[in-house]
Amino acid sequence: MELTFLVDTCGTCVAQLRDELLPLEELATTWKFPYDIHFVFRVLPDSYARKTFRRFDSKDHALYLDISIVYEQYLCMSKNEQREALGAFIYRYLSESIAKYKKHADRVDQDRLLVQLKKWMTENDWLDGKIGKAKELLAQNAGLYEVSQQLRMPLDEIEYILLRMNGHEPKDIHPDNMLAGKTGGPQ
Repeated sequence: MELTFLVDTCGTCVAQLRDELLPLEELATTWKFPYDIHFVFRVLPDSYARKTFRRFDSKDHALYLDISIVYEQYLCMSKNEQREALGAFIYRYLSESIAKYKKHADRVDQDRLLVQLKKWMTENDWLDGKIGKAKELLAQNAGLYEVSQQLRMPLDEIEYILLRMNGHEPKDIHPDNMLAGKTGGPQ
């Protein structure tokens, strides 16, 4: 099967995260599934009011998933947070989408695809990744330094997670996005 991820973004880490999905695209070529699946991630200002949508093209025998991501929301998130938020959305939306087109793929094929996808995403911190683990440890009153060392994450990111857990919603651009903005423009 062909599984592709494209981006239309600038100013967030989503383009870098898309590059992390290249091994998944490669692996998916070995999977058996009755049709191809193509994702497009569009990171756009909330004012555009663009909605996420899906479309099945019977002629191409492909499912197209056009995902709208709120620019302002991702701008305040770390790269790890963006990865996990995007990973959870990809998994949930793909699961809902393939279920809608059950005449093109039976339940066995759908379940097999989701198991394979979940396995890869979990192994690569796209699902149940470091952010979730850090939150669990911090909720158990583990020390910031201890969590940082255990998860091999920068101490400032652990502090940032703790602040967010305690209701602090950042208004500034996260430094990860500033770095991403310097490394490239729209993809």
